[in-house]
Amino acid sequence: MQKAGKGPWVDPLFQQKVRHTAYFLWEQDGKPNGQEQQYWFGALERRLRVREADVMLQRPPLALPGGQF
Repeated sequence: MQKAGKGPWVDPLFQQKVRHTAYFLWEQDGKPNGQEQQYWFGALERRLRVREADVMLQRPPLALPGGQF
């Protein structure tokens, strides 16, 4: 996991996941020319959401009043 205050680019595995996701999305859309940034930023957004969801799933669940979940 990345250290606080650092961008997502300190993690080479994250970079690789973004590249693979962008390529997958580009292939799924028929490999259109001239839209590299669109696919890159779309992949980046998806991978950041996945990473945030992973962090949220690692947190303990919030207890309701009375100690119930």
